[in-house]
Parts: sequence; C-alpha cells; structure tokens
Amino acid sequence: MRADNSLLLGLDTAGSSCSVAIIDKGQVLVSRSETMRRGQSERLLPIVQDLLEETGKDLMDMDGFAVTTGPGGFTGVRIGLAAAQGFALACNKPLVGVNNFEVLARGVPSDEKGVETQVVVIIDAKRADLFVQSFDSKLKPLMEPFSVLPEDLNNKLPSGHLLLVGDGIDQAIEELKQSGRKITISRSSSNADAQNLLLCAIEQDLFNKENQSVEPLYLRAPDVSLPKDKTIF
Repeated sequence: MRADNSLLLGLDTAGSSCSVAIIDKGQVLVSRSETMRRGQSERLLPIVQDLLEETGKDLMDMDGFAVTTGPGGFTGVRIGLAAAQGFALACNKPLVGVNNFEVLARGVPSDEKGVETQVVVIIDAKRADLFVQSFDSKLKPLMEPFSVLPEDLNNKLPSGHLLLVGDGIDQAIEELKQSGRKITISRSSSNADAQNLLLCAIEQDLFNKENQSVEPLYLRAPDVSLPKDKTIF
C-alpha cells in the first residue's frame, strides 16, 4: 500500500481533545480538533460524519485508518481504539497506531528544533505524576516513555536545551526552571492533532509493516475502586 498516495482517516481521543483528519495523497483535506476533557464518545462520530460530508467522501472510500494509542485518559484511549477498529473492520482496510508522544513531537515546528535541542513531550496524567518522553531534533526517541513526579523530572532527562510540548507543561515548568537549564516552550498545540498522526503513519511507513498490533499504551494501571465487602451475616 502506498500510504502517500492513499486516502486516509485518522482520529485521536486519548487526551484533552477530540481530533479527526482526512489526508489524500499526503495532503490534508480536512482536519478538526475540539478541546474537551470528556465527552469524546458523543462528539467523535458526528465530527467524522461532518468531515466526510465536507470532502464528499464515504467511509468505504478510505484506504486505511490511523489512531493514537495513548497514553492519556483510560476511557478516551479506549474510545478512539474501539472506533478505529470498528471502521477498519467494517471497511476491511488496514489500521495502524501511533503513540501520543510521537504525534505531539511531530507537531513541533522545524524552526524551533536546533541541533542540540531535545523535544520533551509532557502529558498531563490527571494525577500527581506526568507522562514523559524525550526526542532528539530529528524526533528519534532518546528514551522509553515513563511516568514521573514533577520534582523528579529534571533528573530523568538528558542534559541540554529542552523544547517542551504537551498539556502537562504547567505542572513541570517551575521545577525545570529551577534547574538552570535553557528551556523553550513550543508554540505548537498542547493536544495531539489527527493530521500529525496521519503524517507520522506515512513517514514511518506503518501501513506497509506486517504483523502490526494496535495496542493501547498505558504507563500505569487505571484507577479502579473495588466494591466494599457486603457480606450478610
């Protein structure tokens, strides 16, 4: 499959937004992102339908689908994966996944990335910790994704100029500034964008890689409350 010569639909519901895009032959036809911390399940399908109508396309016209795999909200990740898997199955077309770290890093403008710059993606984990991954200026991962408390982040990162992106920056910025490092905050969106998701999938040639398994990326177990013991005597 020539992904750069195909009609592709991508979607993201893992973070604090709902984003959908359609690309044809490597060019973005339409893209829409709506900021929301919850409610993606209600908005996703209407946005997809709106974009299909805007382009005059049908879901069956798609040559493939892409979805973000997290990390993010447990429910949001599952919503996106379920919808994308349903589309791919119904249309009998391939599905690929890209994690949100790569998608956010891909959205950083090229003029912000110097040779010595490391792109640090910081995602709000919705608790005390943060989800983090660092990339070099060519977006090659410098480390595996990890979960960390804000006060411990500086010691986990390689030395050098930090270019920050993501919706968890506010939780980390004061601790990083105290380290005396050179820090820049990217002007790119703090939420993953579906058009960058599709561009990642094309650039990584994911549609031509065999035996791919699209699995959610969870850096910690979901928050679950066990039922109280209701033993009757």
